[in-house]
Amino acid sequence: MHYFNQTKDERGVVTMTFDTPEKSVNVLCFDALYEFDQMIQALEKDKSVKALFIESAKENIFIAGADIKEIKAFKDEKEIIEKLSQGQAIFSRLEKLPFPTVAVIDGACLGGGLELAMSCDYRLATNDDHTRLGLVEVSLGIIPGLGGTQRLPKLVGYQKAIELITASKRLKGDKALKLGLIDASVPSGYLAFKKEEFIKEILAGTLAGKVSKTRQGVKWYERIYFIKVMIASMARNTVLKKTGGYYPAPIEAINVLGKTLTMPLAEGLKVELETFAPLAQSGISKNLIELFFTSEILKKETFSRAKPREVKEATVMGVGTMGSGIAWALANRDIPVRLGARKMESIARAIAKMHSSFESIKRRGRLDEREIALKMDRVTYTTTMDGLFGSDFVIEAVSEDPKVKQAIYAQLEARLLDDAIIATNTSSLAITDLVTDAAHPERFVGMHFFNPVAKMPLVEVIAGEKTNAKTMATVVALAKRLGKTPIKVKECAGFLVNRTLLPYLNEAAKMFEEGEDVERIDKVLKDFGMPMGPFTLADEVGLDIGQKVSEILYEAYGERMKPSSVLTTMTEKNWLGKKTGKGFYLHHGRKQSLNTELQSLQNGKETLDEQTILDRAILIMINEASLCLEEKVVANARYLDMAMVMGTGFPAFRGGLLRYADVLGIAEVVKRLESLETRFGERFEASKLLVKMAEKGKMFYLGNL
Repeated sequence: MHYFNQTKDERGVVTMTFDTPEKSVNVLCFDALYEFDQMIQALEKDKSVKALFIESAKENIFIAGADIKEIKAFKDEKEIIEKLSQGQAIFSRLEKLPFPTVAVIDGACLGGGLELAMSCDYRLATNDDHTRLGLVEVSLGIIPGLGGTQRLPKLVGYQKAIELITASKRLKGDKALKLGLIDASVPSGYLAFKKEEFIKEILAGTLAGKVSKTRQGVKWYERIYFIKVMIASMARNTVLKKTGGYYPAPIEAINVLGKTLTMPLAEGLKVELETFAPLAQSGISKNLIELFFTSEILKKETFSRAKPREVKEATVMGVGTMGSGIAWALANRDIPVRLGARKMESIARAIAKMHSSFESIKRRGRLDEREIALKMDRVTYTTTMDGLFGSDFVIEAVSEDPKVKQAIYAQLEARLLDDAIIATNTSSLAITDLVTDAAHPERFVGMHFFNPVAKMPLVEVIAGEKTNAKTMATVVALAKRLGKTPIKVKECAGFLVNRTLLPYLNEAAKMFEEGEDVERIDKVLKDFGMPMGPFTLADEVGLDIGQKVSEILYEAYGERMKPSSVLTTMTEKNWLGKKTGKGFYLHHGRKQSLNTELQSLQNGKETLDEQTILDRAILIMINEASLCLEEKVVANARYLDMAMVMGTGFPAFRGGLLRYADVLGIAEVVKRLESLETRFGERFEASKLLVKMAEKGKMFYLGNL
């Protein structure tokens, strides 16, 4: 298999084109690196070569990174060091070629791809949206291992290198140029002209001085010991605040950058590699890599064989928190969207929220006023449901009241073309039941977004009994267009995420009801890695919403979902959480303190050990998740875990809910559930699937069910 094609013109300009056979992307597997090395060695001896340009034949891809499958397959640290030291040597050989080298980047240039590009003398990139440059290794639990920690600071400076690596930032061309990472940024259509301009400058010997101004480099003051230490300390604090200290890779990256800043390249590369090896063998990295593979699978997943139709105009009915968020997501992807609500005041608030979201992006330098204006110009509104005829997609996001939703559907069907899709953002109601009177039930579908829409990447897609394949294909394609990850979920009460999460919240309430401390329970679960404790989450969501969904699940699934009386009492008292300023906590702006009046709602004085708190909260979720697999609510354990990570914030470093069950051991999970059932009731009865897996020694990820 050949990965590179090479040509040389009469001027001595060599163009080496990376083109992995039968693949849509280029990744740096070791076979490709070894072939690249042979070609570099041959060029070293060719006295007629005046310049080397490295390009990609793939559309919108330069090099997507190293081959993650090969990283996953490493047997031990010795093999890692042996293989990656070869890769480092190849890039060092590229760097030392006796003529100018240029990486021509049009598309994704990530991880090992950027490390190769930084080993060139110059980098020419396009400023189109499909071009992104970044060292994203820490998102996989590792650090750059092919020289990224050594070469990036020399281009953008020490402080900026820390920021880019620890945050896995992906830069557009113009931003990369401003920081000094590349030497030119042009539109794709101008790329060939810019390349020719570079060639002329190289042959004339004038390019070096022309582009040197773009490079920031390590500032003199960044080399001073106490300033270097201060920059690293501030970066560590930022990382720890963001990650809770559960992800070692960004901290190790900071350590390597600081330790090697003034080292010769060869010594710095050795430190980089010695740090990379144990990280690549860690359980955290293996979990994050497994999630990466799942995300790649889901990018290609269509959940339907039908061809999707393109959504050209959309309408959002109901413009509260969820509706305005969905409308923003549509407008952000330049889809004309019409807001529908009964009151003009509601529409005004929604437009203000949308504009605020755009302003937030503007402050991060990703949009300007003109771009925001163009997006907002595509937003129209109605209070009378007029002007909907042109919409080929409508999503309803009103309250969880079937009668209200059905009344809206009747009006929509009278105003839309027969093939226009109507989606509902319901979080728990059956699609089939909602459309019993619909004239065209085949075009109805569930499309459950999560709050806040701008940040939460998951969308549950739910087909009713009569939803057709084209409807499913279209909403899946639309979700991806909005930058979301759609996962098809079987129609059932609570669908997947809420059905699995509510027992966790309910169990926390039961523990409190029995006498356990709210803040202690929150701390135990946050220490486990959850983004917030169950009571903080309940206050964020709203206790009235939690109680309503709990009642739906109780009606559907019986005693194991029986809600704690605490939720009912607090809802009656209007202690609904953040929205009313009082829930499990008292909320004062961004600050919160315990609601001391809660003690009156406790029926006991039981104090639990931390392991019991953790087991009651997490194992009840694992059990419900296994029931979802039994009932084929979701296709497989991988998709379920991705849904829980994306939809609930279940700690990614643990690999997902069912991967965590694998780590515990399924037999151990069943044993603990049996103990909890004896102590606290039948809701902990282990599912048939878990019992069967325990008996046969199966695992969710390694066993064949």
